[in-house]
Amino acid sequence: MSARPNIVQITTHDSGRHFGCYGHPTLHTPAINRLAAEGVRFTNAFCTAPICSASRCSQLTGLYPQSHGLLDLTGYGWRMKDDVLHASQWFKRAGYRTLLFGVQHETGDLGRLAFDCAQPRPPHAEGVAENVAAFLRNEAGRQQPFYAQIGFSETHTPFLRDGLAPDTEKGVEIPPYLADTDSSREAMAGYQRAVRAADAAVGAILDALRESGLESNTLVVFATDHGIEMPRAKWHLYDPGIAIGMIMRWPAGGVVGGRSCDLLTSNVDTLPTVLDLAGMKVSGQLEGRTLAAALREEGPAPVREAVFGMYHKMQTRYVRTDRYKLIRHFDNANDYFAVPVRIEDQMNKRVIPRLELFDLEADPNEFVNLAEEPDHGETQRRLDAMLWDWMESVADPLLSGPVRTPSYEASIADYAQWKCGTGHVESAP
Repeated sequence: MSARPNIVQITTHDSGRHFGCYGHPTLHTPAINRLAAEGVRFTNAFCTAPICSASRCSQLTGLYPQSHGLLDLTGYGWRMKDDVLHASQWFKRAGYRTLLFGVQHETGDLGRLAFDCAQPRPPHAEGVAENVAAFLRNEAGRQQPFYAQIGFSETHTPFLRDGLAPDTEKGVEIPPYLADTDSSREAMAGYQRAVRAADAAVGAILDALRESGLESNTLVVFATDHGIEMPRAKWHLYDPGIAIGMIMRWPAGGVVGGRSCDLLTSNVDTLPTVLDLAGMKVSGQLEGRTLAAALREEGPAPVREAVFGMYHKMQTRYVRTDRYKLIRHFDNANDYFAVPVRIEDQMNKRVIPRLELFDLEADPNEFVNLAEEPDHGETQRRLDAMLWDWMESVADPLLSGPVRTPSYEASIADYAQWKCGTGHVESAP
């Protein structure tokens, strides 16, 4: 393995683990299933936030949202901190060619990143894949390794864009947190068609890798950013919102075999793992932990006892172990009156306590809140302590008070400017 691996990083929107290789038989995902059959599939991976910008930035910086700065969407004015290095910058510094195909959600200013080339963004996954395939076929024989970051819009609502029709070929699966209604079936059939389109694009990229002769020494990282856009999934810290799919394959590096990695892991671990596999040592500079030893079957021991994350809009934080999850709400919180949730009733919500505790072994759907139950007091205290420790370790701004959003800061700046113009600056905050 004298040659450094090429890196192909593929991310889909709002997909969770909804693929055939994760036990969803009604989904048509032969390409992603093939990648799992040839590589290593992570079965116990979670994201740092159930929203795209914050989660993707953790995946591509190795830092938690509190550290990289994107607590919420870039479209709401949130920015990556100036001193944070993105994957494109890590690989650029290591001598890689860096390329972007399709969408990214880490910044509204591409100049902030370090891509040598950013392809014009086609409106659908098929066009993105065509551009990637053309690049790969032209790349055969070049000695300089490359980092190619690929993002698809498919599986983000609306599911049936560009004339796509619902996919009911294998039936329709309704997740356990949704009530089986006509609306749920219509929505999930739309999702199934969108993921089928994304899978076809993944297949075109994998075929081009093989045909170009680049497959053996290319590390393919396929990862989702958070859960699907359904009630109690995206935007929530329940497992349907934070559970992600992740598959890695690198034949020359031994990341093969159709194996499963069952270690508890966070997507903040993705970049440290990829950098480690590529021979780049960054210990101590990132908050994620490398899983390279487990991928090479050199060290199966767990690298973490728990995963952590947050959702800014709801002012919530979570800690999850293999068995338990604690969610702490720092603002008024709500959940649906009835679960499973009828899509037709998703505006019908109730106020819930500031703490939620779930036994994921007994209650995998997180329907029964055990917080403040005497029999679970010790578990609640232990997880709460873990959560406070983590929040301190990342200098969580909530520990100092409610977080002021970029929109708030901009409006207050406008207010101060107005006050200055009226001559009454003394009372401006």
